[in-house]
Order: sequence, then C-alpha cells, then structure tokens
Amino acid sequence: MKTVCRVLLPAIVLFACSRSGLEADLDASTTDVTCATCKSMPASCGAFDDGCGKTLHCGSCVAPQTCGGGGTSNKCGCQPSTCGALGDDCGNALDGCDGVLSCGACPPGEICGGAGANKCGQKPCTPTSCKALGASCGKVSDGCSDVLDCGSCALPSTCGGGGVAHQCGCTRATCQALGASCGVVDDGCGGTLDCGACTGPQTCGAITVNQCGCVPVNCGTIDAHCGTMLDGCGGLLNCGSCNHRKVCIGSGPANCSEEGETCRPTNCARIGATCGPAADGCGGLLNCGPCTNPQTCGGGGVVNHCGCTPTTCDAQAATCGAINDACGAKLDCGLCPNGKSCVNNTCTK
Repeated sequence: MKTVCRVLLPAIVLFACSRSGLEADLDASTTDVTCATCKSMPASCGAFDDGCGKTLHCGSCVAPQTCGGGGTSNKCGCQPSTCGALGDDCGNALDGCDGVLSCGACPPGEICGGAGANKCGQKPCTPTSCKALGASCGKVSDGCSDVLDCGSCALPSTCGGGGVAHQCGCTRATCQALGASCGVVDDGCGGTLDCGACTGPQTCGAITVNQCGCVPVNCGTIDAHCGTMLDGCGGLLNCGSCNHRKVCIGSGPANCSEEGETCRPTNCARIGATCGPAADGCGGLLNCGPCTNPQTCGGGGVVNHCGCTPTTCDAQAATCGAINDACGAKLDCGLCPNGKSCVNNTCTK
C-alpha cells in the first residue's frame, strides 16, 4: 500500500504513515481506461464508438470499394458480381469491383449491345468514349460490348480517391484512422495533419510515436531514500521511512537527516504551485487545490498550474464547420468545396 507521511511534532519530528484522501484522489485520477482506436478494432473506414463516449472516424474507401462492402464491418471491400446477376448476355462487362467479366457471344444475326449495353439484339450500337463520359481514369463500359480503360492517376491521387467516380483525387486520412493522438503526421495526400497536443503530465511520443504518454520516475532515478514522492506521471512513490529521531529532507533527492535534525515543510505559495499535489520538501505532499473545468492541473503544460490544451480540427476529424476546442472556445474547420454540404462537420455530397 502506498503511504503518505505527516509531521506530528514540530520540534522532535516523528512520522505517522497512513493512506490519505490526497493519495486516494491520485489513485482515482490515474486509473487506466482503455478506449478503442481505429487500429485496435481494427477499422479502416466508417465511424464507431470508442467505448469512452467519443465517436471515431476511421476514414473512407476508394470506389468501387465501400465501407463494409466486402462483408466485414468497418473494412473497405467489394463483392464482385457475375454476368448472370448483372443480366449481361455478351461481351466484356464490369463486375462492380473494377474487374472485367467475359459474358460470351450473341447468337447469329444479333449483335452485342443491340438491346442495350451487353445485351444481344439487332439494333446497331455505337460505342461511347472516355471523353464523352467525362471519365479521366479507371474502367467504364463503352455502352455496347466492351470496357474502356480511361487511364490512371499520378500519386498520391487515385481514381475515385477524392470521392468522385472516374476522377483523380485524394481523400486525406484522419488522425483517428492513423491511430495518432498527438503531433503532426502525413495525411496521405501530400499534406499533414495536426493531431493536437497532450495534456500534462503526458507528452507526445514519450513512449510511442504520435501517442500521448508518460514515463514515471522511481525512487532510484530521483535519488530519494525516504518519504512520499511524485512519480512525474500523476502517481505516488513510497521511498521508505527514517529511523527514530531522523526525518526525511528533500523532494528528490531526499535523504534521512542526522539524528535530532528537523525539517520545515514548504507551502504551495512558496513554490508557486496553484493546484494539485506537490512535494513539501520533507518527504510529504502538499495539496495545492483543484482547477475549474475545463481546466485541469498541468493541462496547459505547466506543472502545478491550471490550464487547458485545445484540440484541433484534424484531431476530431472535422473537415468543415465549427467545433468546440475542449477549452471553452470554438474552432473554425473551414468550408466545403462546391457541390458538397457540411454534415456533422464532414463534407458530403
């Protein structure tokens, strides 16, 4: 059990060790809660609840694939069709997944396309062209009996990648789809995403790239041989106690005093701490008070000071409209291009 030591006598200092409300609060604040991520599911598209009250947006699919189209939820896929299912009698036809089906030939006296694309009939059929169809890439039916190849796209664009069939384009990835909770990452379209900053004491990349984390210290690394110390990540360290008539002096390093020596604890004002727990310099802890929501202690990146780290549009997968920045203000995430509308902060047709 973790312990907090308190001074009982002002002159000859003895220590009594017990579990305190401050320690209980610290334990409660550091309880691990595992929230789902796009990668942990794993999900490559669509949206779902992360189990912690937040909706994750795991990206979109490039046509002809659709989210769940292959039969697996939150996975891009496509189930190819058949000539019979399409009702095609002849010629080469698209299977709906960018593949080409060979549907046979027509009986004598009939032509393929004579009754519509890939249908046998007697009417003449004039094939169309990529230009006439306005298709700049990919495969399309010529309207008679064959499939036209309208070319490819230069990376990072893909055919249909911008959400418009047979047009070159690119849809930016999301921080959530990439599993990035902080920092700057490649958006897959030649730009970058700002996935936000971390709330102290966590820092970006402390353990895993583009993930918020914190590496706690231990008694050895801060040269503490006694007292209750902070581990730098919101937890407590029990670094031992001193023998009779000796007291703990310091807050890391910390050592037992000479026999009969006393230690006078500091206070929050003296060390400039306005919130949270802080070492009192005598092996104990100070409680320097709470913060008012949405601020948290260290939330602005300064230890023992109330603050708040705002989120970003990219971190919330918001491509348009306004969102809350989690610190009491609004973020403007921009406008949608012509032909698209902003729905739930996402540009859609």
